[in-house]
Amino acid sequence: MEAVTITNPITHMRLAALLAVPPQPRMLLIACHGFRGGKENAGRIYGLGADLNAIGIGLLAFDFSGSGQSEGSFDTMTLSRQASDLKAVMSWARANYALPLVLLGRSFGGSTVIAGGAEDKAVAGYVLWSTPVWLEQTFAAILPDAYCRLKNGQRIEIQQDGDCYALGPEMAADLSVIDLHAALDAIGDRPVLIVHARDDEVVAVANALELKRHLPQARLHLFDRAGHKFIEHSAERQALTIEWLRSTFGEA
Repeated sequence: MEAVTITNPITHMRLAALLAVPPQPRMLLIACHGFRGGKENAGRIYGLGADLNAIGIGLLAFDFSGSGQSEGSFDTMTLSRQASDLKAVMSWARANYALPLVLLGRSFGGSTVIAGGAEDKAVAGYVLWSTPVWLEQTFAAILPDAYCRLKNGQRIEIQQDGDCYALGPEMAADLSVIDLHAALDAIGDRPVLIVHARDDEVVAVANALELKRHLPQARLHLFDRAGHKFIEHSAERQALTIEWLRSTFGEA
């Protein structure tokens, strides 16, 4: 995969990205990583790129500002800033390839796809992996005391999985005014794939059911036991996604 750099013209931050495009691409899929994730998705992005290229679809995966190799500080992250990053990447993709776009987001990256890409009528389809639509409820369940302090205007530091990271109060303030349901209305009848696990311990499966309720044309696939990270089922999720793309948009 080729390393590229894309500048967000609003924030002026440089975003690190990986690009894999087949000789005669017919579409380009833009992948958005999850909360505190990265474009490589633990190395799985390379296999996804190969599988997409095999059916004539290019892949562009990037780090949101403040994450991975992109510029910026994570502790000032907001969903609105991530949506701005996504729009900048979409603009770069159009300028350089002029291809129909499919947006794929994992977890909070899926929320970003809705917030930043639902209203763009040039997007051909959406893939939402383990995506929260009830944002405040999700973060309040994950970080009950910490999120309360965020909402009260405090900066917090969190110890999690042997790591430490900080969040600023602007994140909670931003989530309190974002209505993803309104954004979902803009998707209309465009094709959507929703993949979730019934035993997701981070983003409750009720979020997937709500997405399906709001997007009745979407295909919903629920795994019984995969957890939030799909550690033992990532290959199945990827194969399901490739098959959906093939059946929805054809193949090269």
